[in-house]
Amino acid sequence: MPRTIVSAVSAAFDVARWDQLRPGPAVQGGRWLSSMLSRLPGEPVTVLHGDGDGEVGFTGAVITDANAYEAYNPWMILRRPEPVFPEVHASGRRVAARLGDEPEDMIPSLLLAAPGYLGDPVGPAAHRPEAVTECLSGVCAWARRAGLATVSVLYTTPAGSAVVEPAVAALGGASFDLTARSMMRVTWCDDTEFLGGLPRRRRIEVQRQLRRLSALGCVVGPGDARMRFDEVIEGRCELLRWYGQPVDEAGERRRLSTLIDTFGADLLLFTVEADGHVVAHALFVADGRTLQNVYVGTTKKGRDTPYAHLAATYHAPMRQATRDRFDWIDYGVGHADTKRVQGCDAVPLRGHLIPL
Repeated sequence: MPRTIVSAVSAAFDVARWDQLRPGPAVQGGRWLSSMLSRLPGEPVTVLHGDGDGEVGFTGAVITDANAYEAYNPWMILRRPEPVFPEVHASGRRVAARLGDEPEDMIPSLLLAAPGYLGDPVGPAAHRPEAVTECLSGVCAWARRAGLATVSVLYTTPAGSAVVEPAVAALGGASFDLTARSMMRVTWCDDTEFLGGLPRRRRIEVQRQLRRLSALGCVVGPGDARMRFDEVIEGRCELLRWYGQPVDEAGERRRLSTLIDTFGADLLLFTVEADGHVVAHALFVADGRTLQNVYVGTTKKGRDTPYAHLAATYHAPMRQATRDRFDWIDYGVGHADTKRVQGCDAVPLRGHLIPL
């Protein structure tokens, strides 16, 4: 069996080496990972297995804190009484039934997923179940030596699940419905066609919301992340606090600075301004033919301003994205009902857990 390498990722993450695996989606590309791996709540790792046409890769992190962010925390996803994702508990089946209910039954865990909620394997052999099984077998051996309790692979798409699920089953693990990824197909060539293509009632509602914002003196449109740096950080941190999530302002500033330096003109900001101040924003990365939502932010005034979040996150980018440039707008996971109303399709995502 080829040697499985699990190595810590630092600021010296080897973008060129990783991109030799030819990852497809934006959130698995080297530029993205070099900027955003620190979003995972643990020590980042890279998994490289095999070589040449037989290589498979994953990114992830070693999760040691039972209170780590819920969406990357297998114990919270599977055992916390308040569900992180309702889909996990919808079947009534207890996943990994032989494991107990306490955090130490699953944590510490090696999480395999890219920040941005995608856990599909990458590499020339990523579509081969036998290669993925060998890779995960080596990963489990490494994790046992490190004293970890579980290995989890989260957020696999149907294509990724087709190879990860049999590999996990072969290693004594379990797979489960996790959540859905919201994808907007870009079919319009300009703003007029975008609005004209909406169902009549939806078109009237979008126009009404934009008129209401205009009547309140708000300006909706593209912005410059470098020029509005502090306001973007302010809105991001305020929104995290609003949702009760931990806030690391210094970390957010580092990540945004790295995104700006790494993506340049491919980092797109959309804002709602009131009295010259950004009260709601949405940040996107243009990668290939996908416009990837990175994150959103809203100040208290933005929360109190009707439709500000919707305008920054949906109306403005949708009116700017056209089919000559993009095939998809990727809105990621969470808030699926709101995204469905905006016209997104839902791609089911699966989770996988291997007890050690």
